[in-house]
Amino acid sequence: MGYTLLRTILEDQALQVGPSPEAEDQEVSKDPTRAMPLMGHLTELRKRVTYSAIVIVVAVIACFIEKKYVFDLLMYPLKGTTYANQKLIALDAIEPFMATLKIAIYAGLLVSLPFLLYQFWAFTLPGLYEREKKSVIPYVGLSWLLFVAGVVFGFLIVLPTGLKWLLNFSKGQFTVMLHVDAYVSFISLFLLAFGAVFELPLIMMLLAWAGIVNYKKMRKWRKYAVLMNAVIAMVITPSQDPISMILMLIPLLVLYEFGIWLSLLVYKRRERRRAERTLPAVAKEPQLPEAGTATGA
Repeated sequence: MGYTLLRTILEDQALQVGPSPEAEDQEVSKDPTRAMPLMGHLTELRKRVTYSAIVIVVAVIACFIEKKYVFDLLMYPLKGTTYANQKLIALDAIEPFMATLKIAIYAGLLVSLPFLLYQFWAFTLPGLYEREKKSVIPYVGLSWLLFVAGVVFGFLIVLPTGLKWLLNFSKGQFTVMLHVDAYVSFISLFLLAFGAVFELPLIMMLLAWAGIVNYKKMRKWRKYAVLMNAVIAMVITPSQDPISMILMLIPLLVLYEFGIWLSLLVYKRRERRRAERTLPAVAKEPQLPEAGTATGA
């Protein structure tokens, strides 16, 4: 479904700003996989899936072997609290192993994410025009960078502040014991949410690319976006204290403005290509003789 949507957007853009059909035929990728039969595509897909599975397994095994380092990294958000030097609690004999395996899987997927994205686009790019490839490749790289930036920002800045507030809440009335499975699940979902939220600029650019909205409407809706971002910050932060919400709200507002800027670039690029297509057509129009000019002897 995602590939179909992307293909539709690219074709729509080609109809609006692309060159003539003859030029498009010359732009078709010469990669033989574009002309592959169905079995050829299935073979290529199986190869990409196999490569991805091998890398994931290797990354998970490596993270499992280096579990001490991974656990130390996982406990970083507790730094500065009374729980920094405490061990996580397991309720049965198998839970430490299962929790370690879950952490290794999450860490392995995060480490192998660039390679997985490369394999996905290595499979789909041969079926695109050269012009489409130039549009897609920067989008993929930026999507990965924004996702990692969201994970790092949430892990290093927002999560320590939120956990410190939660663990100190009604400390005199409760004794908090950190269960390993609950703690790992909480950290993982929290970082996944931050990584997804940081994709906001690319979603806005994709909507502008598809012609659904433009940068002018996004600017007009800015006050509603501030309210919506405040609600999102309140929902995904681990605590409802003002500091954590502000730390989440500020990057969301910056990302929204970044999305408007990307949408403006899409608009300018589309208008420039439209002008480039219009000028040759105007130049080919026959020039009418001026009034009063003799047309012949």
